[in-house]
Amino acid sequence: MSSIYQAIFLSAAILSNDLYPLPLFQDASFTMHAFKSILMVITQNHTSELELSQAFRLARDNDAKLVLTIFDQSLELMEKLQFLPLEAKIEAGLRKQLEEMAESLKRRAWDEGIQAETSIIAGKPRQLISGLVSKYGVDLVIKLADPSGAFAKNQLTGNDLALLRKCPVPVLMMACRDQLPDYTGRIMVAIDVGDPDRDAAAMNQSLLLHGLYLSSQENAELHIASVWNLPEKQSAIHFLTEDEIYELQETTHQRYQEKLDLALTEAGIEKNREGASTHLLKGDAAYEIQKLANEVNVDLIVMGTLGRHAKGVLMGNTAENILNGVYCSILAVKPEGFVSPLA
Repeated sequence: MSSIYQAIFLSAAILSNDLYPLPLFQDASFTMHAFKSILMVITQNHTSELELSQAFRLARDNDAKLVLTIFDQSLELMEKLQFLPLEAKIEAGLRKQLEEMAESLKRRAWDEGIQAETSIIAGKPRQLISGLVSKYGVDLVIKLADPSGAFAKNQLTGNDLALLRKCPVPVLMMACRDQLPDYTGRIMVAIDVGDPDRDAAAMNQSLLLHGLYLSSQENAELHIASVWNLPEKQSAIHFLTEDEIYELQETTHQRYQEKLDLALTEAGIEKNREGASTHLLKGDAAYEIQKLANEVNVDLIVMGTLGRHAKGVLMGNTAENILNGVYCSILAVKPEGFVSPLA
């Protein structure tokens, strides 16, 4: 089976109906668009062959603009240490190395039939990403997770977490495959069907559609997970009898199941769809999602970054805890109308 990540990029065209002349859904609210401008974040820590090849594939298949950005903190440091002897010579040497790297990447893209644009940036992605997204009209950011991040120490680095949190467009944070087993052909979509907010419902639909097409393109297993629980504070139900608590649990479980079934129906996913499994779990959302993802051994989690926070701040504790406890790649989708705090 080909790489599961190929499905991510090929599905972008499918989601926009570019590959099908007839609409896949009658409801226009389900319409999605192919990625038209992709920004790949490259740091000196790593340059992944997988990261490069998939960015090239996505740009080619969607006729998208590709911007290769090379971030270097050494240049930023040089600008701050202007009293350093031979500063100009050192900076010139650094820039020459980076320019050679950029030219090499541009040639590789050209060999793949892509006319890529390159840019050398002094600083960190999390600090400058919003301006670059605006400048180039980007609708997807691709980055390989830092080697010391979630895929080595069970937590994302501050830089990667900040990028996921504040980037105004979806981010594909790719796991370093050297630290993971072979591809399993499994995708998980994590949704919250218990949130009555309309934005949350819209996010669920977006996530389910991504997962549906990704799994269809690669013949991958699709795992859809949601979590329910009774009120966290036991004081809220301490005055109930055991029978009443049991009844409350059964009723709550049933209502969540009905909401999950409705979400699947609205996304066009049949309840008994071959290759698809639903998981309605009881407990702490972050813990249960982490546990299931690691038990199923998924290649990718599609998850939203909707949080109960002021405009411009996203994810919240549940999503961040999920990110810090899984070892697969992550496609983090932004809510409609999200405005980055860095904008």
